[in-house]
Amino acid sequence: MELKEYVGKQIKKWREIRGYSQEELAAMINTTKQTISRYETGARHANQDVLFDIAKSLKVSINVFFPEDQEAKDSKLETIAAHIDEDVTEEELEDIKRYIQFIKSQRK
Repeated sequence: MELKEYVGKQIKKWREIRGYSQEELAAMINTTKQTISRYETGARHANQDVLFDIAKSLKVSINVFFPEDQEAKDSKLETIAAHIDEDVTEEELEDIKRYIQFIKSQRK
């Protein structure tokens, strides 16, 4: 998948999560519904200034518009694992899993 298609899917995803129509998002960044539609389908490339405005309007980090590479994900998992020592109990692991689920639920 090309980057502009990935970016478009993310714009649409977060616009829908926030409950905005294409018209509403367009008004927020001073453009047209057609332009938002083109961004979302990947037919048009959104430059960095537009992405910044969209991110601000959707109240998300601009980083959500860029795929995280597997190496970065692996590094994060290694960091988490390094902080769990061998004395951790099953109950503590369950608490950690519940906390992760809580954090994920707050994204929506």
